[in-house]
Amino acid sequence: MLKIVAKRYLKTGVLDEYLAVVRPLVDASRQEPGCIEYALYINRDENAAVMMETWESEAALESHLKIVRAAGYPEKLNQFADPDHPSKVEKYDHVY
Repeated sequence: MLKIVAKRYLKTGVLDEYLAVVRPLVDASRQEPGCIEYALYINRDENAAVMMETWESEAALESHLKIVRAAGYPEKLNQFADPDHPSKVEKYDHVY
């Protein structure tokens, strides 16, 4: 099992637009084979959006990433990113 934590700092004033674009991604991802959890969290103090994902396997995650890239989500979501604060993706393997 894998946990992904993807943090994207947003430009000021774009949260509503960002949510409109990201909602279909979250809804579709939850239906993908191997998805255990896919949730979006907002830290309003930092103006940051955080995706927390749990996948059954590396293969399930790779399949998901192919779908996301094919749909153009990296470009769609990066238009809302604050260029002064780089995004960060962390991957954790389940241990216990």
